[in-house]
Amino acid sequence: MTSILDLGVYRFAIEGCPSFILPSLSTLYDDSLGLFPDKPIDFHLTIKNTSLLRRLIKPQVSIYFDNQRPFHPIKKSLLLPSIEWGLNWCIASFDFNHLLIHSSVIVKNGKAIIFPAQPGSGKSTLATYLGLTGWYVYSDEMAIINLENQQVRPMHRPSSLKNKSIEVIRELIPDATMSPVAVGTHKGDIAHVKLTTRAGFNALCDADVIAVVFPKYRENQSLSIEELSQTAGFSRLVHHAFNYNVLGIDGFNTLKSVVDKSQFFNLSYSSYDGLNAFFSDLVM
Repeated sequence: MTSILDLGVYRFAIEGCPSFILPSLSTLYDDSLGLFPDKPIDFHLTIKNTSLLRRLIKPQVSIYFDNQRPFHPIKKSLLLPSIEWGLNWCIASFDFNHLLIHSSVIVKNGKAIIFPAQPGSGKSTLATYLGLTGWYVYSDEMAIINLENQQVRPMHRPSSLKNKSIEVIRELIPDATMSPVAVGTHKGDIAHVKLTTRAGFNALCDADVIAVVFPKYRENQSLSIEELSQTAGFSRLVHHAFNYNVLGIDGFNTLKSVVDKSQFFNLSYSSYDGLNAFFSDLVM
């Protein structure tokens, strides 16, 4: 069975998609699953069972991307997060038509704020919280910036939460639509959160980046906001860009345009109180 997944910017065909994973994909992606079946496909994924023995004892599957297998075989219970990581891998490895920055993206009033950060910083949890309390989340994983107009583009995808972040969102937003928890991945326990319907996504437009915030969650840390220079911001954005060096002068010009229009901040926090007001002030 082949399933089509339309993210807006990219289209994926998932061949051999097991029936047990379809309810989760349908819940998280809404009408984006199976949308526009006759349109061209950007990336092909194939899910295959491993050896006959593995089908009977501790079954595993492998995910191939255009006949490449970049990841080790996995237990079937870990298939959903592995598909999500696979989508990220395809985009980051093969899209040279956009500047890609490892970052969450939130938008309000047509203005975007991006959160570049290392894994474990809390950027996805912060973006998820904001996305469930009045903001649009264009991505919790990467900012996709148009080389022509330097605007950030939306993707229709869920957010990804790890370990303690799952309970944080459950406590803060009890009615959040969340996938079953995949226990014991190489990144720990993983759950995905639906942030918008396909109809809601269709209303979104590309947005100008007006601020860049480097977040860091720290236990028992009072709220700390430090403004940074554009020079420091440029240097740190380069560090978080997947394909900056490959794009050459186009990458430099695009990043420079983003920097010229943006304010930069370091943000340390342990509570979400007051964060919504801070971000809202930036996009007034």
